[in-house]
Amino acid sequence: MSTLSTRQQSILNRVVDTHIETAQPVGSKFLTELYSGLYRSSYSSATVRHEMGVLEELGYLTHPHTSAGRIPTDRGYRYYVEYGLPQDELPEEMARDMREGLEPETAAGQGLGEKAASLLSKFAHEIAVVLMTSPGYSGPRCRWVTYLNGVSLVFDKPEFLDVKKVQLLFSAFEQKEEFAEWLGSKSQEEGIGVSIGSENQHPALRECSVVSAACRGGLERRPAVVALIGPRRMRYSRAVTLVRHTARLLESLFAGQD
Repeated sequence: MSTLSTRQQSILNRVVDTHIETAQPVGSKFLTELYSGLYRSSYSSATVRHEMGVLEELGYLTHPHTSAGRIPTDRGYRYYVEYGLPQDELPEEMARDMREGLEPETAAGQGLGEKAASLLSKFAHEIAVVLMTSPGYSGPRCRWVTYLNGVSLVFDKPEFLDVKKVQLLFSAFEQKEEFAEWLGSKSQEEGIGVSIGSENQHPALRECSVVSAACRGGLERRPAVVALIGPRRMRYSRAVTLVRHTARLLESLFAGQD
């Protein structure tokens, strides 16, 4: 990954932030006006336009057609996640709702995995998946129970106006064992995993980003997996915070069951 100047880093991060919010290509004039307090005194629209061109040459930005502004590539999103991701604190009210919603007596009727997926999808406004180990299974590999929530939210995303993309994604969810095996492989990862577009080996998820975390503990000390699936234009800071928080809550509950 190329070393970017401070100015290039700043412009790339602002392009990503703006595209996440607007779902539209970002032009240099629009970016300069939007961040006038940050740029106008030091970066002209021409300077920003030049640097955006350099970022495109380096593979961090692209443009959907000749007259459009730029949008991030998978490489651009990766740089943003690694170096430009803002720290996002979970609002106290949301944290309380998550905590209370996953209390054993509250989640008992719905099931812990189903409730966790429901809350995660509700607050992230993305597809949420929770994998838990199937009770009574003692084979060498995990047999997962999959809890999926928020699938219909893809219809709110302009990236999924293409029916073929939606069909491919829904088909992957229907192939539950294959999908669970792919997502379950992330149970071996440490910390928060973020895979973006072409980084996803599952072909149905090449148009998506996946934020995931393993939860240590549970039945026979096997892990669970918590994940959010959305477009590349996902609000990564909020997604990472929610996935981390949910995983920690589940680990705490698992520890209480041991």
